[in-house]
Amino acid sequence: MPSDAGANKYEAILDTLTLTPFERRYRQATLDLLYHNTRVHTHLDWHETSQWLDTPNTPIRLAWQNQRLIGVLAASIPMEGTCWLRLIGLADNVAGTPLIRALWENLGDVLRQMEVHTVALLIINDWLADYAPALGFAYDEDIITLRREGYDLPERRKSPVTLRAAGYEDLALLVTVDQTAFKAPWQLSDGDLRQARRIATSCTVALKDQLIVGYQLSTLYRQSGHLARLAVLPEMQGSGVGGALLDDLIRRFLKRGVRSVTVNTQSTNMRSQRLYERYGFERNGYDLPVWVATP
Repeated sequence: MPSDAGANKYEAILDTLTLTPFERRYRQATLDLLYHNTRVHTHLDWHETSQWLDTPNTPIRLAWQNQRLIGVLAASIPMEGTCWLRLIGLADNVAGTPLIRALWENLGDVLRQMEVHTVALLIINDWLADYAPALGFAYDEDIITLRREGYDLPERRKSPVTLRAAGYEDLALLVTVDQTAFKAPWQLSDGDLRQARRIATSCTVALKDQLIVGYQLSTLYRQSGHLARLAVLPEMQGSGVGGALLDDLIRRFLKRGVRSVTVNTQSTNMRSQRLYERYGFERNGYDLPVWVATP
């Protein structure tokens, strides 16, 4: 449990806490809270905080004390009864445990009305692991990072698909592939994928009989590439589609002089790990735990 210095003093203050939904007029106050305090968690993937706050129908709850914003807790829009805790901010001069509990209980009411049964939380910051058990969160699995360096590649296998660059007109089909390939909470929403496509360096689709059966989406920062997404329809998994997309991506990176590529995957996804290991990826030790709870 976290050690909240002066907890008794601040619990008395929290007796008069006011909880409200987010409104756009509170946008700057929310951004200020996140900027000026240390207990902050942002897991927004492709989105900037200011942009994400404006997403319609996002479950966001605010905590006020004497008209001063002292806490925010927000989840992603649910998919298949599952969502992520995307945004947390607690004022430094307030006891964290009673504040985050009050926000969680209030947000939980909203999530239950939305028929959410599972909430996932990526423990990016150590401070959050101190508070998560008090909210009912328990460890589920890890997100692991793998990296490859150099020019060596395995022998190229015969591809079962043809590849081409993805167009914006493919977006709806990419969403379908993604949400079929992954189970909640690992699916991307239409908005997530649309934003990811905007800022991606590369997005390639794999076609079988003129139908999109897989895609990859990657980014480039300085001289390091990152495979942000590799999705293949379940009925085509294990047939070489993922390998074809990965092989093509690495070769195109190498042509640009990019020898370092990273990728994240679930610790439980052994099929993806075997593919990445065949292409020289190795775990770099940067693992992040995922915890889950029932609201």
